[in-house]
Amino acid sequence: MAGKNIITSIVTILLLGLFVIPSGAKETDSIAVLLSGSEEVYADTAAAFASEVGFPVHIFNLQGDIKKNPGLKDKLFASNPALIFALGAKAAYIAKIWTENRPEIKVIFSMVLNWQQYNLLKGQDNIAGIAAEVAPGTQFVNLTTFVPKIKKIGVIYSENNSSQIITQARQKAQFLGLELIAFPIDRPEDFQTAYKKMRWQLDGFWVLNDPITYSLENMAWLAEKCIKDRLVCLGQSKNITEQGLAFSINTEPGDIASQAASLARNILLGHQSVSEIGVMPPLGTNITVNLKTADRIGITVNEVALNMATTIFDK
Repeated sequence: MAGKNIITSIVTILLLGLFVIPSGAKETDSIAVLLSGSEEVYADTAAAFASEVGFPVHIFNLQGDIKKNPGLKDKLFASNPALIFALGAKAAYIAKIWTENRPEIKVIFSMVLNWQQYNLLKGQDNIAGIAAEVAPGTQFVNLTTFVPKIKKIGVIYSENNSSQIITQARQKAQFLGLELIAFPIDRPEDFQTAYKKMRWQLDGFWVLNDPITYSLENMAWLAEKCIKDRLVCLGQSKNITEQGLAFSINTEPGDIASQAASLARNILLGHQSVSEIGVMPPLGTNITVNLKTADRIGITVNEVALNMATTIFDK
């Protein structure tokens, strides 16, 4: 079924190449959508983007490894793109490399978890993006809306991958009257020890999309520990809340597609320059609540807060 949906999305993208060019744009302008792999979420987001952007769209797929298609770069450039929309970390990094000497080709990236670790904006002013994660301040505001008693939030991270977002998060937490207690680790296997060392200082825990700390083993363990320790834990994906965390705040692919389409139009029509955009926070958010977990850790979620939730896993 997933394969069928991916094919449907790709066919949709190809058909959408018949769009009328918006007034003010060049007739030769087209957009190359570069996918990191064949995951359904990339194909669906690309299709939604193509349905809204109003420019001819050509799709290219790295299939997880550029070595699988060494001629892909030539094929992409042969489509004469004015802009590349890169989905996923691999596509974003490849788009950066490929346009290093082609600054006239603009790049928008999205769906790159913890984008700061890849230095995508460094040394080039033809790249802009949409963050995959909701801004830390927005996450903290939503968390304290659901659980006002939270004052000390813990997070485990790796300095090489997440130092920038931790700095930003500290500032936002302080502004909101919260204390962020951050514990750096270098190896995934140190996650559980770090949590045990900091647990008794905390009344909330924030799960960061850090490649060192975020593993299936660590997240499964954490979901159990948060319940056992009666600790409010905030994740950044619907799946992790379904597995047992109390809350999660994440982006919606359809919203990302709409936002990227709007940015692409503004860039190609000359309404915005890429350098002034930088990396924007996502406009849409999903809030997921696990009421069973909330009950087990002794939290009563008020009706006003529940009305904010996009998805609720009930008792």
